[in-house]
Amino acid sequence: MVKVGIIGCGKIAQVRHIPEYLDNPNAKLTGLYDLNLQRAKELAEKYDCKSYESVEEMLADPEIDAVSVCVANHVHAEITIAALKAGKHVICEKPMCVSSKELDECFDYAKKQNCFLMEAHKTVFTPLNQKLFEMISNEELGEIKSIDAQYATRLTEQISDWHFNQAGAGCMFDIGVYPICYANRMANSSIFRVSRFQDEALIEYENGCVAHIATSWNVDMENTAHIYGTKGCISCKNFWKNTEAAVNGSKITVVQESDFTGEIEHACTCIENGMIESPAMSRKASLEILKVIGV
Repeated sequence: MVKVGIIGCGKIAQVRHIPEYLDNPNAKLTGLYDLNLQRAKELAEKYDCKSYESVEEMLADPEIDAVSVCVANHVHAEITIAALKAGKHVICEKPMCVSSKELDECFDYAKKQNCFLMEAHKTVFTPLNQKLFEMISNEELGEIKSIDAQYATRLTEQISDWHFNQAGAGCMFDIGVYPICYANRMANSSIFRVSRFQDEALIEYENGCVAHIATSWNVDMENTAHIYGTKGCISCKNFWKNTEAAVNGSKITVVQESDFTGEIEHACTCIENGMIESPAMSRKASLEILKVIGV
């Protein structure tokens, strides 16, 4: 049983991390902290767990085994390092860091502390994408030659620095990580070269596969991914959360209770097995995402 604390109780914690920990038999939601102390207190009362007056108080609690870091992107690394120093395992929301240097520092410290560290990318762990990756790994589509993946969402809230000043990378840094992570996983190869054109990227992989990535806050897109191999193709709308895809024209369907279930289950299993890195979302996988973003 992994006893978990959540740092940052905004929307991502309320609609994703909290429900998934509550539904996971191998996890126990133990405590919550937020800069808005009243919000953390009210949520803790609702979910029958403890609220803390500070990050330091939570990290000093021996009852906490691991933390989910759900704060603003620019302080992910700071909070992650603090948690690792306290001997806590960490699942950090995407994007984990604003630079490759920061990311390496986080993983180096996790290794030193013998603590598990993983960037939270649900895209890798949905049942559908695990099934598609298995098919690709078994060469059911032959050699993967090209991937096209896009993700866009229009901002409806008040535009703020939180959205636009993401280490100078903007939209690609904030939501472009979805198609980037997807393409990197399905290409199943290290990146050879990246060409960036504002909110688009062309990724060339060492195995010869090429991926085109597009993302936007202001332009409507189909949010569809296409994967082309020498023996067939895959097409999937809303690829980061869907349960259906067309494979060579035939529909395949998987069962999923939530598009975040796999991510939390995987992290808890890794922690219980004494692992310090995820085999699916490793240090290298996170570095490859930053390589495309260009930070």
